[in-house]
Amino acid sequence: MKLQQLIAQHILDVHNGVNWTEVNIADTLKDVSFEMAVTQTKASKNTIASLLYHVTFYNKVMLKRLQGNPPVINDANGFDMPALPDEAAWEKLKEKNMASANALAEAIQNIPDEKLFEPILPGYSQTYKSLHGIAEHAHYHLGQMVLLKNLINHGA
Repeated sequence: MKLQQLIAQHILDVHNGVNWTEVNIADTLKDVSFEMAVTQTKASKNTIASLLYHVTFYNKVMLKRLQGNPPVINDANGFDMPALPDEAAWEKLKEKNMASANALAEAIQNIPDEKLFEPILPGYSQTYKSLHGIAEHAHYHLGQMVLLKNLINHGA
């Protein structure tokens, strides 16, 4: 199996598969209602929904970088989620997250071998390191989602 395929699978696994943490975004959010998704706790100004929006934003950032386009990242850094009005919007956000992971994984599989250890864009770290970083980023925010979900479920 090519290294690109392994990295792509790592991205997919944190979003909707089996990974070494035994936790993934899709399963974690399966029973998170709209109300829970937009609940702000004392522990964080972020909500489960805003964290998911942020992960999706960065999946798209990485995809643009792979396509050779330096993305514009504003001061909000992907935390400028528009208000979610209802359950349908929450479901759409979850769908967009999975679509962004799938698009990123597909693009990763098409990276030429020689590009993998070159900078993803001029002035950036190598493609390999960037792609592992985006997987680590998703795991980090998944952990926050799990903690927020537990706090909300236990009335904290």
